[in-house]
Amino acid sequence: MANLKTKSLTHKIIFLFAISAAISLALFLVLFSVVSSALDQTFLDENFIRMTSEPLASRFHYFVTENGISSHGTLAIDNWVESNNIDYLEITKDNAIVYDSTDFSGQPHHSRFELLNYLRLPEYNVSFSDGDASIKIYKNDERAYYLFAYALVALISVCVGFMIVFLGIRKEVLYVTELSEEVDKVSSGLENASFPIKGSDEISDLADALEHMRTTLIDKENSEMQMKQSQDNLVLGMAHDLRTPLTSLMAYIEIVKRQNEHEEVVKYADKALQKADEIKNLSNQLFDFFLISSGEKDEFEITGIQYAFNDYLSEMCNYLASQGFNVETSELSWPHQNVSVSFDYIGRIMNNIQSNIVKYADKAKPVYLDTKCDGKTFCISVENTVSANANNNSSNGIGLKNINSMMKKMNGDCLIHASKSTFKIDLAITML
Repeated sequence: MANLKTKSLTHKIIFLFAISAAISLALFLVLFSVVSSALDQTFLDENFIRMTSEPLASRFHYFVTENGISSHGTLAIDNWVESNNIDYLEITKDNAIVYDSTDFSGQPHHSRFELLNYLRLPEYNVSFSDGDASIKIYKNDERAYYLFAYALVALISVCVGFMIVFLGIRKEVLYVTELSEEVDKVSSGLENASFPIKGSDEISDLADALEHMRTTLIDKENSEMQMKQSQDNLVLGMAHDLRTPLTSLMAYIEIVKRQNEHEEVVKYADKALQKADEIKNLSNQLFDFFLISSGEKDEFEITGIQYAFNDYLSEMCNYLASQGFNVETSELSWPHQNVSVSFDYIGRIMNNIQSNIVKYADKAKPVYLDTKCDGKTFCISVENTVSANANNNSSNGIGLKNINSMMKKMNGDCLIHASKSTFKIDLAITML
């Protein structure tokens, strides 16, 4: 799965934001200084100031003469200054300042007033009702230009910062886009997609996880296809195996219908019964296979070893004896430990074993039954001699497959030791 990360995307993004913030701030300060100098050079020029202040002085002169305002008419002058958004107005009469707009608390104080200390504002004569006086007047109309310029400088700085971040993570963005495109390909088939591992950060970990998921799904699909193929082959083989005894059964029944002598009827009826029993065993094996493969939740019980197996082994020995077999058992040992088993599985396992013995074992030779324990695993061994006619009985091996599957589900195992003359099966289960 994922390798240990040598780089962190989070740390990289934090570093990029820190670098972009520093560069953006530095750029803002430089541009702010350059723009301020350029604007000051333009707007603090005496000719520009005179050009903008003359219309203001004319308007104030008209206001004074039209309304007969005295140079000491502070209230009326304050109202005019406020209504016309004048930033600075100074009235001088007889070499004395009789009005200064910055002396009134009601007049807003702007930082630009600091410039008035060295601005050489032009003086204009105004005729008041109490005589002539000179004025200096200033309105900061250029403030909007400064604000626009500063906003533009800030916008440029922010854009540069974002551009730095974008260029820094552009590789990762393209990588994510590539992974997204590969994800879209999954809908058309897992084999058409591929998630390349690039780098060693969180995105590469994601790509590694996606690739692992893709390969896992492919393996699962292949496994399911193989299982389906195996099931299809099994069903086909079982159909063939069922057809043979079924054909024989139908033939024997037809023969029985034509027989007049009782002995012949019994003879062929026994053969028909034998073929019916073969069909039953085959159907049981097929049922066991699909029951095990159904995926339904099995019910297991924790019980003592002797309680789990003793009765089933006794029933198997009695059944084999009734079929003409001699079962030899040494003294069976039963450890005082528990196992987790399904009694349904144990019954089916014993039925499969005894059916195989009846079908393939030599009745003239004994069947050996033994148990052993190594402290961790309990094992049941059944051994028989193979009949000379065993090769005449067809086998699809489904019975042994079922035994192995059921033992594994009970946390056990099934070991087969087969040769031309002997057959031995070991049922091993882990003790609790």
